[in-house]
Amino acid sequence: LFPKSGPFEARYLAMGLTDELARFDPDIVMLGGFSIPSNYLAYRWARRKGKKTIVFSERSRNASGVLRKRGFAWRLLYWLYRDVDMVMVSADDAVAQFRDEFGFGDKVVAGRYAADLDAYFEHPLREAKPAYTYLFANRMTEIYNPLGAIEIFAAVLAKHPGSRLVMNAAGELGEQCRARIAELGIGDAVEFLTNLKSWSELHKVYARCDILILPANFSNGNFTILEAMASGMGVVVSDRVLGIGKMVEDEKNGFNCEPTTEAFLNRIEHYIQQPELFRVHAEINRPLVEPLSARGTARFFFDTVTRRFGCHDKRN
Repeated sequence: LFPKSGPFEARYLAMGLTDELARFDPDIVMLGGFSIPSNYLAYRWARRKGKKTIVFSERSRNASGVLRKRGFAWRLLYWLYRDVDMVMVSADDAVAQFRDEFGFGDKVVAGRYAADLDAYFEHPLREAKPAYTYLFANRMTEIYNPLGAIEIFAAVLAKHPGSRLVMNAAGELGEQCRARIAELGIGDAVEFLTNLKSWSELHKVYARCDILILPANFSNGNFTILEAMASGMGVVVSDRVLGIGKMVEDEKNGFNCEPTTEAFLNRIEHYIQQPELFRVHAEINRPLVEPLSARGTARFFFDTVTRRFGCHDKRN
């Protein structure tokens, strides 16, 4: 009944889930996505028990990245979840799809994921150096344009010897990226992240880097941007990055430009020629992203739920 890909995902089916819910007896059940069978079991349990229900969802896209319309699958999902109390979507620009296209109406609110940022706020502010270390933190996949990042770094290195590039080692374009680095003869200046043993070590990578570069051809938004902003790094991102990418305003708290070598090199030179921008941008960015941390997102969820459901803080 449920294939392993597409609108329904059979691999997420836990028959003992309702027993666990009964033991925990929550007041509110929040589910991660509409298409997971176990979530529907939990939803039906919550409805039977008179509990409030929330479904958290990202934009719904097909395999080509196109926003889905209200076809058969979403007509069925809407019918199955027609009595849900709230639909929380992961970004402001996903509200219209669920409110209008899928028909959930005023049950839809904009939410967000929590970002694990606490350790990043402790990083020291970047200062002027003879040469800087650049970070390409996203996977080596087509939409993030890692080959473009390599071209950008090669142009920087030609002007500023001693510069270094740190790159995510994962992704299907890995071989092409390594081949291009060899062709350009810049291998000694490039480091691939292959020795990370746990996520808790990731912030240390940011701490030793100075400028994030993300010349993406397309992206819905990336936590890498939030992590760089919290760390106090310089930030240069493509104007084709949606969501979180729009938090970076060109020449205000970072740089947001076309994903070309020329445009990125121009913005990077601002940091090199005016190193005081690291401090200026960090002082804007750290307060800007703090509400998106785990602590800030918990506050947001609490406030959103209590406003919508009329709950009272049991601590009072």
